[in-house]
Amino acid sequence: MNTFTLKIAACLLMVIDHTALFFPHAIELPMHWIGRLAAPLFTFLCVQACEHTHSIFRYIMRLYTASVGMAFMELILNRTGNAFTPLFHVALIIGILSLRKPPHRVAGLAAYCLWQVTLYLLFTAAEPSISELDILPRLLVEIVAPTALGMGISIDGGYAYVILGLIMWVCRKSRYRLAIWFTVFCGAIFILFNYAPLTNSILPGLAQEYLGLPVSIHWMPFTYNYQWMMIGALPFMLLYNGQRGRPVKWLFYWFYPVHLTVITILMHLLGAQFYGA
Repeated sequence: MNTFTLKIAACLLMVIDHTALFFPHAIELPMHWIGRLAAPLFTFLCVQACEHTHSIFRYIMRLYTASVGMAFMELILNRTGNAFTPLFHVALIIGILSLRKPPHRVAGLAAYCLWQVTLYLLFTAAEPSISELDILPRLLVEIVAPTALGMGISIDGGYAYVILGLIMWVCRKSRYRLAIWFTVFCGAIFILFNYAPLTNSILPGLAQEYLGLPVSIHWMPFTYNYQWMMIGALPFMLLYNGQRGRPVKWLFYWFYPVHLTVITILMHLLGAQFYGA
């Protein structure tokens, strides 16, 4: 599989996931299972783009612009979910780690971490004032501002997907290592998402929030916390041949907001409920 076919496959899997709400529950749930494959495939493609792009800086800026634009779309469509945010942070950290001089890498990572801590403290301190704002200013501060400022709490799916992207980047030259570490990652997601006593004992609440862990007190790996099913994306990644295929650089940038707009319109016409992407 080349980049083009992998993008098409990821887009189709995403559509299956997002259109599941229009079907009876018996069909909806398996569609969500299949849809779990989309996010890791897009993350994998992001890592490959970082590796092969002529300018990682321009690539990072494209993802940043797309994430901010999608934040405004969230307000317009009255929905949650911004798949560009984890890809932006993955590319940004890879860009820092790709700097030639080790001191620059250390300084870059330190600056990134300091920025995240500063933003968290500022937003936490301002939370009482934010809650008193009118609806539109409050939504702009709560949804658009964190994305525009690159705040980690705005990452759709949490830092778990950023960690996944970094694992893929470290393993980018070895299919064997990718298979092992991706399987380990999915196994960790399976346990941490579904076994609250263990998760609560090793991770504080704030860490769970940033990692995007919807921890359940019940064992529900097939009906609620089924993110681990992303393991099904592994064969697609192992079949990737490193070739570009047809040049469709802008496909996902346009397809993602357009398909969500269509789904939202259908949702209102049919009276369906949408819980996020």
